[in-house]
Amino acid sequence: MKASSGALLAVMAVAALATTALGMNYTVDDSSGWDTYVNYDEWTAGKTFMVGDNIEFKYEPYHNVLEVSKEDYASCGIGNPISTHSGGDTTFELTETGTRYFICGIPRHCTNGTMHVKITTVAYDAATAAAIEAAAAGAAPSSAPLPSPPADLYADARTAPAGAPAAASPKSSASRYQHTSAGVAGLAFAALVAIAA
Repeated sequence: MKASSGALLAVMAVAALATTALGMNYTVDDSSGWDTYVNYDEWTAGKTFMVGDNIEFKYEPYHNVLEVSKEDYASCGIGNPISTHSGGDTTFELTETGTRYFICGIPRHCTNGTMHVKITTVAYDAATAAAIEAAAAGAAPSSAPLPSPPADLYADARTAPAGAPAAASPKSSASRYQHTSAGVAGLAFAALVAIAA
């Protein structure tokens, strides 16, 4: 019984870490940040925010971020915020489902029709997360190909003059990576066995 409850705890811990590790990080309005004259409804359109994601507000020192109730969001009320943040960089972790409301508390910044955003968070779903990640990867620029080794490397260290650099053989570098991943997998397995025991 003790071993099975230890194994269950290990599985739950790994699942919790996996969910946290898979969360997306969103910067409010990507390019302009948290500022006046940005339509945040357009920014949120088409996005799926899930438990485990983070929302980051980047802004100038003359702005702030207030988390407010639905009623205060509708009226741009700043008198009773849930939380108030300043300093130019504020991140909120989305830990549960539901809608959260954010405004700027500087006079007229919310009432001018812009500096307010609502974030609706849904339960984590692996398939949706994978689709979002794939779409983000497709939008990201591809990495440049690796450069070729310099021409002065000798392919065979036996024929190279003393002290000259030799090229690494592809087989040796591939096997190095195989040993590394096998070692990590072995350590992870050993840790699970130790927890279960």
